[in-house]
Amino acid sequence: MPASLSEMDYLAGRPEFVARVRAATVKAAVAVGAEADDGTEHRRLRRALSVNVLQEPESWSSRFARAVATSAAIEIDSLDSEIEFSVNSVWNSVAGAGAEPAPAA
Repeated sequence: MPASLSEMDYLAGRPEFVARVRAATVKAAVAVGAEADDGTEHRRLRRALSVNVLQEPESWSSRFARAVATSAAIEIDSLDSEIEFSVNSVWNSVAGAGAEPAPAA
């Protein structure tokens, strides 16, 4: 697990790690793109990021790799499922969407 900022930076720059994050990011973009549109700004921002990721996965993979590498649970040999979970966990932050809004009462 990355214990220092330099280790996080090193992990985020490893081509094999970035490639795995890219695959997880594209997978997440497909899922987010299929979400129902509830008309909220939150959903619009999530969806906009999914479109951008699907159009330019290369440019987004390093951004997501840096965000995913901040997780103490992630290391170079993390399971695919752990990387996918981390990508999903940072999606709203990368999209600028904030936390999931509470359901309307």
